[in-house]
Amino acid sequence: MKRVDSMKAKLQALFRSVREKFRTLHSNPEKPQKFQIIQGVLIKCQINSYEKELVIPDGVITIGTAAFYNCRNIEKIILPDGVRIIRSSAFENCRKLKTVRLPDSITSIYERAFTGCDSLEEIQLPPKLTVISKYLFKDCYVLKQIRIPKGITSVQESAFSGCLSLEEISLPLCRDIPDSLFRNCRNLKSVSIPSASGRIGKGAFHNCQNLKNIVLPSRIRIISDNAFQNCLNLTGIQIPENVEFIGYEAFKNSGLEHLVLPSTITQMGTDAFADCKHLERVCFSEGIKEIYPSMFRNCTELKEIRIPDGVRVIKQSAFSGCVNLTDITIPDSVIGVSYTAFTLCHNLRNVKLHGLYFSVIRLCDTGLYSAPYDAMVSIVSAVSPTAQRSGENLHDEKITAVYQYLFWKYLQNPEDKKIADYIHENLNLMFDSLITVKDIKLIQELLTVENLFTKENIQKFILFANHEQAYEIQVLLSEYQYSAFAPESIEEIIRNKFEL
Repeated sequence: MKRVDSMKAKLQALFRSVREKFRTLHSNPEKPQKFQIIQGVLIKCQINSYEKELVIPDGVITIGTAAFYNCRNIEKIILPDGVRIIRSSAFENCRKLKTVRLPDSITSIYERAFTGCDSLEEIQLPPKLTVISKYLFKDCYVLKQIRIPKGITSVQESAFSGCLSLEEISLPLCRDIPDSLFRNCRNLKSVSIPSASGRIGKGAFHNCQNLKNIVLPSRIRIISDNAFQNCLNLTGIQIPENVEFIGYEAFKNSGLEHLVLPSTITQMGTDAFADCKHLERVCFSEGIKEIYPSMFRNCTELKEIRIPDGVRVIKQSAFSGCVNLTDITIPDSVIGVSYTAFTLCHNLRNVKLHGLYFSVIRLCDTGLYSAPYDAMVSIVSAVSPTAQRSGENLHDEKITAVYQYLFWKYLQNPEDKKIADYIHENLNLMFDSLITVKDIKLIQELLTVENLFTKENIQKFILFANHEQAYEIQVLLSEYQYSAFAPESIEEIIRNKFEL
């Protein structure tokens, strides 16, 4: 009996103990920790939606990866002295963050730490920082001012890309300007670049529409693809003598009004200066070997070009669409001109080619028939192929004169395959254009070439001629020894036309 009573007493005591602990826990629940900190690393922060300001506790050495990622309501964060490292994406997408106090103890801030902080207006980087990491302030739309310490030795890709409100900045001493560094910084007006820089990266200033002032250091060697594309207010830039490479669309659609290209350039990408609508003057330095593809395509204000001695090739579409280009000098050194080099240069009038001056609208008046075939065919292509096919330019004096030139070149050397192929491919168009000027002498020479023209071509010429030329035409055609149709037919055509 005593044993039973003892067991009963123990159970009652255990029940009382459990009830007491339950009552304690229920009345004083343990509050969750706001900061999850492990060995000095702030791993995660759990905050209420109404909290606007955070003070990080002492003892934190590292702000961990994505620790405050997407904390959209925080407006102010104060980091304690002693923090040394801010890891990747630590404050990324803190959309309302306006103020961050960064203590001087910080030595490293990793990539994307402040990406997408839309409300961040100003920040002072700590003095011990040596690297501005990738995408550090990307898409910080209202960031107007960044104080960069002197100790910075490297600025990485896209660090300030999309900072729409940034107006001016002075970069530290570093070797290169990295890719996309200021891409889409639309209000950036002035940039100071130290003399040690060696490369302007791809898209470094792409779409900086208000950029007006930038001085490239003398040691710059490479201007990469799209570097200054869409810099609409960049009216002038001095390209240093050391530059060897200008990339694809490097200055496309920029506001350049004048341009000096140094002799050190050895390579250039397609469309390097295309669509520069305000470009009026270009000065080539001696030593340039090529005019590159689409180099000045659609530079509609370009009026005059002097290509320097030493240039060997003018490549495809180099001046295509330069509708106001009137004068061009092509030196003796040029051995190749692309078929499309001057396409749509409708106002091209005066050319100096291999020492010969001539007017494009009167090509056949000089000893021009010694001029290079490739160069002249590129002049031909200045008339739109669409317009040629439609016949809209058959009476255009310029294109007719060029066709006359090509016919004479063919008569001089009918074995020249390039000329022969061009004429046979475009014979009807060329002949229709030729009869509008009634060049009897040229047609007489052409009729001596066996099987060049058909009965339809000759009949077309006769029908186009006027009454005063009837006898001349009759003599001409009666001497045509290789006609595809009988002389009686020729006389009948003439008689029916002029009622002789």
